[in-house]
Amino acid sequence: MSWGWAVPIHPGMVEDLSTGVRDLYADAEQRLLGIVARQLADGYDAPGWATAKLRDVQALRRGAQGVVDALGSAVRLDVFDAVAEAYNVGARAGLAELGALHDDDLRRIAESTPNTRAVDRLAAETIELVTQTHRGILRGVEDGYRQVIAEVSATPLLGVDTRRQATQRAMEQFSDRGLRTFVDRSGRAWQMTSYAEMATRTATGRAAVEGHGDRLRAAGLDLVIVSNAPHECPLCKPFEGRVLSLDGPDGSRTVEVEHATVDDELVRVDILGSVDEARRRGFQHPNCRHSLSAYLPGVTRAPVEHSEDPNGYKASQRQRAIERGIRKWKNRAASAVTPEGKRAAETRVRQWQAKQREHLRQHPELIRRREREQPGAGNLPPNGGTAGRPGTPTDPR
Repeated sequence: MSWGWAVPIHPGMVEDLSTGVRDLYADAEQRLLGIVARQLADGYDAPGWATAKLRDVQALRRGAQGVVDALGSAVRLDVFDAVAEAYNVGARAGLAELGALHDDDLRRIAESTPNTRAVDRLAAETIELVTQTHRGILRGVEDGYRQVIAEVSATPLLGVDTRRQATQRAMEQFSDRGLRTFVDRSGRAWQMTSYAEMATRTATGRAAVEGHGDRLRAAGLDLVIVSNAPHECPLCKPFEGRVLSLDGPDGSRTVEVEHATVDDELVRVDILGSVDEARRRGFQHPNCRHSLSAYLPGVTRAPVEHSEDPNGYKASQRQRAIERGIRKWKNRAASAVTPEGKRAAETRVRQWQAKQREHLRQHPELIRRREREQPGAGNLPPNGGTAGRPGTPTDPR
C-alpha cells in the first residue's frame, strides 16, 4: 500500500481562529478603561472632586456591567465556532494524510461521525475558563477607579491642571497594569484579554490535534511522529523526531509492530509516551510549531538532525517583546485623560512600530502578526510565567 504525503498538524495552524474571541475582550477592555477615564475627567474644576468621584461609583458600575453583559453573550458563540472549526481543520488534515487509501476506505473514514462530544467538551471547558474571569471584571474596574482617585488625592494639588496631570499619570499606571481579573491556581494574575486569548488558542490547538488524531484512529493508526521545527524552545526540544502514541499508556517503551507495507514483518519502535503525556509536559504549547503526523512502522524516517537555532529563538522572543511595547502604548492612548497624554502615547506607539520594522528587516524569516500588536493580545500573565506549562488556563492549579 502506498501512502499520501504527510500533512502534519500543529496548534499554530489554527491560532487565527482565536482572534475573534481576543478582539471581543480587547474591545471590552478598552471600553472599560475609557469609561473609567471619562468618569474621572468629568468635573475637574468642581470642589470636592474626590468625594464626587466616589459617589459616582454606582454609575461606573452600571456602565461596566453593560459591557460585561454584552461580552458574555458574544463570547459563547465565538468560542464554540472557533473550537468546531479547529476540529474540522485537523480532521481535513488527517484525511489528506490518508489520501492514498483505497477509495472505499477513505470514504468510510470521511463519512464517519465527527466526534461532536470532543468538540462540545472542549468548547464547554473553554467557555467556563474564559467566562470565570467575568466575575472579577467589575471588581477590577471599581478597584482601579478607586485607586486612581486615592493616588490623585494624595498628590499636593495646586489647581485643576495639576489634578488633570496627576490623574493622567495614575491612569497610565492603571492602563499598564490592565484589568487583572483572574488569578490561576499557581497564583499568577492574568489580564482578562490575555487569559481569554490563551484559553481559546489552547483549545483550538487541542481541537485541531484531536480532529487529526480521530481520522488516524479511524484508519487504524495509533502512532504519530513529532516534527523538527525551527526556533524550538527548550520545553519542546526533547520531543523532536520522537514517536508518540495517540491512545497508548504514558511512559517510554519499545514495541514490535507490523510493518506498514510488508506483510508478516515486524518492526521495533521506540515510543516516548502518549500525546496527552507530552502535552502535560508542555508540548504543543501556544506558539509551538511542532507538528504531528502519522508514523508508519518501517516507512517513516525520523529527522536526521535536531534543528539548532538559538539566535532564531532569541529573535522571535524579541519580536514578542516589541509587540508588548506596542500594545502597552496603544492602551495608554486609549485610556488617556488629557490631550497631551494621548499625543505622547501615540508618539511612543509609532516609535515601537519603527522598532518592529527594523527588527523584521534584520530577521526576514520572521512574520509580522499585526493582530498581536493590538491591545489585549499576548498570552502571558502580566507578572511573567511560561505559556503552556501546567498551571496555565488549560490546567489552572
